[in-house]
Amino acid sequence: MRESYGAVYARLYNEHWWWRAREAIVLRTIRQMGLEPGEDREILDVGCGDGLSFPALSAFGRVRGIEVDERLLDPNGPYRDRIFTAPLGDPRYEAPSWRFDLITALDVLEHIDDDRAAADAMVRMLRPNGLLVVTVPAFETLWDEHDEINHHYRRYTIGRLRRVLEGIGLEPIRLRYVFRGLFAPKLAVRLVNLGRRRKVAQHGIPSPRVNAVMRQLCEVEDRVLARVPVPFGTSVLAVARRASGDGA
Repeated sequence: MRESYGAVYARLYNEHWWWRAREAIVLRTIRQMGLEPGEDREILDVGCGDGLSFPALSAFGRVRGIEVDERLLDPNGPYRDRIFTAPLGDPRYEAPSWRFDLITALDVLEHIDDDRAAADAMVRMLRPNGLLVVTVPAFETLWDEHDEINHHYRRYTIGRLRRVLEGIGLEPIRLRYVFRGLFAPKLAVRLVNLGRRRKVAQHGIPSPRVNAVMRQLCEVEDRVLARVPVPFGTSVLAVARRASGDGA
């Protein structure tokens, strides 16, 4: 991501309604897959920034992270000793100590040129029956300045993400669109930005009241529509388990 965006990323993650809603959706999804807080698990967050998701994920077990962009890391941060900077596929991750019950990769694959190799590397680090949770941005139609700022390679449909995750040792994959109500506003912003030199920013933190309302609307929408096959949204959420017959 651009350095200017990276400088404010931690604040966005902790305060902006979109990041707060995404975390709530992911945590609810994890619980729905049978993982309850308080149990003894090994967890890996890929693309963890400065351990931003560690407080929430720590309820489910012991968390480590991978973050290759060292500009995002505070050398004196509270989680620095649990964050590793070698990229996925590095030989050190082949060690038995690098096996996990849960791996999250939240808006990560779109930043990686070979997304299938990255997904395969994550699966190799999963224990049998281990859970993989992935989110990615949806629909090339929505490609905009925000994707350029974040150095994305692509946006996904359910079908495109399914093809990335198939055939690498995962049992039946559940995929769905999320943030459905944001599709039309996001498309409108893209169309407006096409004709502007000064782009409409999409990551400003609004007033506390607006911030709280937007977060609540996104969370309520997801609870209501989680089982409804709505064919659009601004993100794709995928959940899969490593096949139980695979070696650890």
